[in-house]
Amino acid sequence: MKTSVDDHTGLEIAGIATCDFQDMTWLDNETLFREILGREESAKLTDFIVRNIGAEIRYHARPGKNAIDLGREALKRLLDKHPEALEEADFIIFAGISSPRPVTTVSALLADEFGFRNAGCWDLKSGCSSGVLAMIQAHGHMAHGARGGIIVCAETLSRFTDPSALQMAATIGDGAAALWVRRSENWHLTGLVHGTDPRYSQAMAVRGTFPVDPDTYNPAEYVFSFAQKPEGIKALGERWLGSLKDLMEVTGLSGTDVTGYIAHQVDATKNARVPAAVNIDASCVAKSFSRYGNMGCPTIFVNYADWLDQRETPPGPGDTLILHAVGGGLSWAALSLNLT
Repeated sequence: MKTSVDDHTGLEIAGIATCDFQDMTWLDNETLFREILGREESAKLTDFIVRNIGAEIRYHARPGKNAIDLGREALKRLLDKHPEALEEADFIIFAGISSPRPVTTVSALLADEFGFRNAGCWDLKSGCSSGVLAMIQAHGHMAHGARGGIIVCAETLSRFTDPSALQMAATIGDGAAALWVRRSENWHLTGLVHGTDPRYSQAMAVRGTFPVDPDTYNPAEYVFSFAQKPEGIKALGERWLGSLKDLMEVTGLSGTDVTGYIAHQVDATKNARVPAAVNIDASCVAKSFSRYGNMGCPTIFVNYADWLDQRETPPGPGDTLILHAVGGGLSWAALSLNLT
């Protein structure tokens, strides 16, 4: 699906908060090699990871904490800053693929815990693009009358990572972000794209099923495994650039129109090539990969929160932002917002 948006329902991120990364396990490359990969640090390999991939630091949830815990923490910090969202939220969306309670509606658990009483609740999983897809769904809900709502994105993908799969082990972190989104007369959603290529749905997958049978349990089935690797990598790269071009086509944007490109982060080198290919200036690109790695669907919003913190001034009239995410699976989502 790709479409321009010409209705009058605006959408803004009115507030954002992340989990407390300082309360997580901090892993630089040396620590990662020693404690996770179980091998001595290789200067040559570390240099490759930093220079070619861009990974320097990532955070893992401490033992006993899971994706719901991280999401709860981010939501608490959001509501501490914006307590009015508790009464105004008409919906709560929980996005993530690593929930430890796959049968339970996590958004409803959080709604009950924090005292939301007027919010419809649903969970969403579409890989790393789930957070942007949640924003698209939020806009649709607001177009039908909702004032706004909460999106919580949380992942502990490190729990599903095979240490022998070096590129994933070297780049994956855990994290969470919570957003308050609401109707706006100033922020306008000008276009969106979303799609899935189901041929690659098993290219990156945890193959174990639930409930777990203790008699046949095989730990190797409960970490990510990879298939169709050459074809999948090629398709992923094509879809990164293709989905951005699709968005710019339906909105009529050129690269020089974009003042903020906030994307999911998978590899600093590859991520830099995508906006450059459509002439988005490097100074307009949000970059957080070296500080967090790839956390799955929360990554884009942690990237957005960092981008806001680093700006001298908040976005102003005339600014155009693109939020863009593509993940293994293969699913993608992007939207453009213009501030008038």
